Amino acid sequence: MSSDVIISFQNVSKSYRMYKKPNDRLKQMLWGSRKQYYEDFWAIKDISFDVKKGETYGLIGRNGSGKSTTLQILAGTLTPTTGKIEIKGKIAALLELGSGFNPEFTGKENVLLNAAIWGLSKKEIEERYEEIVAFAEIGDFIDQPVKTYSSGMYVRLAFAVAVHTEPDILIVDEALSVGDAMFQHKCMAKIKKMVSKGVTLFFVSHSPEAVRSLCTKAIWLENGSIRSVDDAVKISNSYLNEIYLENNRIVSSDQQSNEFEGSAPSTTSFIENTSALDIDKMDVLDVRSIQLLNQYEQFTESLEQNEPFTIKVQIYANADFPNLSVGMLLRDQYGIELTGESTFNKFQRSFSVKKNSLITISFKSIMLLRGGESYSINLRLNQVSKWDRSDNIHIYNDETAYVFKVIANLKDPMWFKFKQDFEVDIDVR
Repeated sequence: MSSDVIISFQNVSKSYRMYKKPNDRLKQMLWGSRKQYYEDFWAIKDISFDVKKGETYGLIGRNGSGKSTTLQILAGTLTPTTGKIEIKGKIAALLELGSGFNPEFTGKENVLLNAAIWGLSKKEIEERYEEIVAFAEIGDFIDQPVKTYSSGMYVRLAFAVAVHTEPDILIVDEALSVGDAMFQHKCMAKIKKMVSKGVTLFFVSHSPEAVRSLCTKAIWLENGSIRSVDDAVKISNSYLNEIYLENNRIVSSDQQSNEFEGSAPSTTSFIENTSALDIDKMDVLDVRSIQLLNQYEQFTESLEQNEPFTIKVQIYANADFPNLSVGMLLRDQYGIELTGESTFNKFQRSFSVKKNSLITISFKSIMLLRGGESYSINLRLNQVSKWDRSDNIHIYNDETAYVFKVIANLKDPMWFKFKQDFEVDIDVR
């Protein structure tokens, strides 16, 4: 392993024995290697990757793809069946938060115990104890038994202990989803601060936005194997597109099944003749253009801060199409969704189009994003009719339909990503 590599997985696999009947376990013990009463289930198979110091990796994949198994092996709580792992540095793993707590001990006692387990000396624990308690924000409960804590209090205390141990590698596996929104923001800020100081991050989340925000690279796991390793934005976009297409196939299949069984025609079907629409090829709706116009209605690839602008989309209908909604999202260069709008959200209803219609949608606003950065427009076409969007079907999704820059205004500097206008009153007495 080279000097700048801090984590190395080489053909790592993990298998479990799956027994069809409970008494097969006893038979296996009696017969030993002479007869096999189980089948091997490979949670992960031949996983290989290298991570350099200071890199931030996200793990993306469906449930059962091997994400948690990979992180548990990395954290040392699972032993691989085959393969080789090399790790340089101290690891802090936030997998099952609070799993290392003794429920009979008080919060304070658990802090002292866990900090010692993480490798802190007695002096270091004394120096950081007040910081840990202040970060956890659980008040007087610090002196109460942990068994009286809510799941959110578990999260707060466990996270506070882990991040104050100054690890070289931080592992987070959906641990923060239990906490309240304010604490989640606080944790994200703390993680970003640690990453900025060179801590290597491994992060698992079902939120592609969180992965885009925290990670520069991503590993896409599928059925226990690596499907792809690439830039975090590219991987999360590809993953989302596949989820959209899969959901479309499921919904379309259910609707066709209902029609076959003689149920009433669904108002959310793609079109009266479902065979006329090819979801992948977009045969029914043809996106002709997406344009960014400045305040003078001129085509542009850059806008100034506070400048009025228009996003114009033109779509041609090759056939009749009911319940259409056109939407767009603005993302920054890290793939974080900043703002957006859709026709369904704006008017609380969808609209239908006739064959050979040319549809023009204009989204008009004022550029309130921070200058000096580039942004992308994510264009989406959906079919939806119900107010709660329970019948929503993704028809078209272009993650980077248009990319533009915002020019900074030196006379009106913005320190935040998005400008929100406030009324400000000053009262001096």
